[in-house]
Amino acid sequence: MSTPEKHSKPQQQSISQKIYGFMHGVELSAVLTVVGIILLFSASIFVVLLAPRYVDPTWTTPSSPFQVQMYEVSDPNIYVSSTGTGSSTLQYLYHLKENYTLLAFHELDAVRIVAPPDLEKYITKVHEPQLKLTSTLLMLRPPQRTEAFDAIAAADVIRKEFQSDWESKHPKWKEEGLLRPGFDVVELYKVEGKEAFAVASSEGAVENWVERGNFKLLDDKVQQPYHSDVGVIYINNPMEYRVMHIVMNDQEGWQYDPKGESLKNFEELQNHPLQFKSKAELISYGEHIYAIEGCWYCHTDQTRTLVQDVVLNGSDSYPAPPSTANEYIYQKITFPGTRRIGPDISRVGIKRPSRDWHKGHFWSPKTASEGSIMPSFRHFFDYDPRGTSKSEAGVPNYKFEAIFQYLMTKGTRITPPTQAWWLGKDPVGTKEIIEGRRTLPP
Repeated sequence: MSTPEKHSKPQQQSISQKIYGFMHGVELSAVLTVVGIILLFSASIFVVLLAPRYVDPTWTTPSSPFQVQMYEVSDPNIYVSSTGTGSSTLQYLYHLKENYTLLAFHELDAVRIVAPPDLEKYITKVHEPQLKLTSTLLMLRPPQRTEAFDAIAAADVIRKEFQSDWESKHPKWKEEGLLRPGFDVVELYKVEGKEAFAVASSEGAVENWVERGNFKLLDDKVQQPYHSDVGVIYINNPMEYRVMHIVMNDQEGWQYDPKGESLKNFEELQNHPLQFKSKAELISYGEHIYAIEGCWYCHTDQTRTLVQDVVLNGSDSYPAPPSTANEYIYQKITFPGTRRIGPDISRVGIKRPSRDWHKGHFWSPKTASEGSIMPSFRHFFDYDPRGTSKSEAGVPNYKFEAIFQYLMTKGTRITPPTQAWWLGKDPVGTKEIIEGRRTLPP
């Protein structure tokens, strides 16, 4: 007759075997799960980062040399500040660098350039077919008299020649009550040192651009890789930026003045009381503001391959090309978005280039756009209860300026101005794709 002890031992072993088998199964399942997660993660990395290089190289390469040069050459070397301490008006200047920045000295109908004999080769005359470019650090200034060259006398000779030529073409100008047209003469001179600062005539949304065949590079050798591109950004007729210290009603400040002092170097520019900020800094900060303010929640940043998108962001005759991945390669964060509570912003730099419009829109959206449900962003301006925007020096309303500069990159850098779709050209044949007459390139 069996005892309970004899029966309990096999039963315990059976239970132990079941528990071991269960735990073994659990361990195997966990291992398989971890392996599966690793495989899925690896596959996602391959699809997102590696596959595009083999599927479509345009995903990971810039849209055009113009885009590269705007972000890498232009933006870091255009600086923004107020026109004076406490002023709300903006000013722009270029940071010029020897053997880097491409410069042109182009005579116009009402502007002539005088120069010492060794610098005359850098001047592009009015009717010359090719623009002369150089990375030699030169600038223009009002004519001066020096031991080496009397620019004032040379300017007087040119003015007399211009007057005589104009009067010979209009012999009865006095009887007809005509006024002689204005005529300026400036001097081309060599800058001392390896860097200088020039007045920028615009805010630089689209810089001067010239394509190969339309310009001649005068340098002895190619100084920078971008100088060999199919086209180049250049600065036309730069004149030195100068600033003057002022005292008025016991208030001290600084302001631009052609008769003021030169900025000695880049360190002085960065530490100047006017607190200059580069466009690259502003664009980067604008992207940050766009993220933290939640703009991406209501606005998409993609022109889809839908008729309503390409026509809305272009026109019936010249639809805008759909957005491509290479438009975003210079962004730290990409906001393609999924909801369009507000309009798409992927072409806003072309559709809404006015700074004043955007100021009004951020201050009071319902006033600028009837029916808008967008909240006001008055904290982007000096009226800021939170005290985060007002600045006594530097870029006034810098939060607004940052997001404005960021928005102005949208649609303006896909192709150079000479090839841009918003000038009536469609480089990818969007209309034919929509109508089924051609397909996207492999």
